[in-house]
Amino acid sequence: MIQGKLGAVYRANGVSVAMTNEATNSSAGYTKYTIASTTKRYIDDSVSVTVKKNGVTVTSGYIIEYAGGVVVFSTPLINTDVVTVSGNYFNIVQCATFFNWKIDFETELKDVTTFASGGWKEVQPTIKGWNGNCEGYWCDGTFISLLGQRMILVLYIDNSTNKRYEGYVYFKKNSITQPTNDVVKESVELLGDDPLYYHE
Repeated sequence: MIQGKLGAVYRANGVSVAMTNEATNSSAGYTKYTIASTTKRYIDDSVSVTVKKNGVTVTSGYIIEYAGGVVVFSTPLINTDVVTVSGNYFNIVQCATFFNWKIDFETELKDVTTFASGGWKEVQPTIKGWNGNCEGYWCDGTFISLLGQRMILVLYIDNSTNKRYEGYVYFKKNSITQPTNDVVKESVELLGDDPLYYHE
């Protein structure tokens, strides 16, 4: 379980926009290449993405972290390699902030016990997922209107160093609390869609 105190929710401002041969910045170990333009780092995963190394299309040996705009190579490149990304990205606008959040990562475990299991239960890990809850101060009906919509979630571990988790998410449930001696608060239950990535 991971807990923090600062988070933000963004939504796509219209349909995704094409980008071509967008420049990237490499990590110190030359395995992670992040799109240089901070406004183009939320990639539309429903559109084909082309990654090039030194102008030549690369089709394997990497994964794409769509939320955050990062290409992660399984084998380090060298400092002279130039990586570019083509595809579509979302222009985003912030629509909410939180003062508290909690994320749970999980994996489904299927029972595969047989007569040969010696009386002990055996399990097989299958798919992974994540879900969570965010809490903020109520200001209007924004959260209710966003239920069932795919959003962009950014959760900070340390805002000063930009350490954060980023991912695509659905709002599953919205709860509003009105105590007699405090301000109105609301919480949102989250259901992750695709991985939640750690970036810094």
